This record gives sequence, C-alpha cells and structure tokens, in this order.
Amino acid sequence: MVKQGLTNSLVKAFPGISKQDMLSVLDTLFESMAQALMRGKIIDLRGVGRFKIKERGPAKGRNPKTKTAVYIPRRWVVHFKPAESLSKRIN
Repeated sequence: MVKQGLTNSLVKAFPGISKQDMLSVLDTLFESMAQALMRGKIIDLRGVGRFKIKERGPAKGRNPKTKTAVYIPRRWVVHFKPAESLSKRIN
C-alpha cells in the first residue's frame, strides 16, 4: 500500500475528515517519526512493531554486471521488528 491508498482508507474510516486534511495528518505523522529516528529515538507502535536506527558497518560488495569489487561505506539504516501480534495475524 502506498501513502495515497492509506489516505483513502482513512478517509473512508473517518468520513468527517477531508482527504487533504488526512494527507496533512499522515505527512505530519511520518515527518515526526523521521525526526524521532534521526534523534536516535525508538518508535514503538503497540500491535504494529518497533522502528529503530541501526548502524551497518562497511562492507565489500560486487557489481553484478562487471564483477568488480565495490566498497560499501558505513551507513545507518532503519530497522523494523514486527510485533508478535502482527506476525500472528499475517501467518
């Protein structure tokens, strides 16, 4: 699902809120989540899962086209661990 689909689903669930207002709510939600992650905070959404930032160390990679070695620098990635209740619902 993309943001537009999520917006449409929420507008159907809450008919008193306009589509533009719901889009603003989602933009604010996602921006506040991004800001919290950039500050090193953990986002724990009960029943959904936990988002946190993890450091991924440097690595040696390989370009699949040319087969040449490529250096992949150290970087930060967002890690998501689903809640047990969500995993059970999916399975």
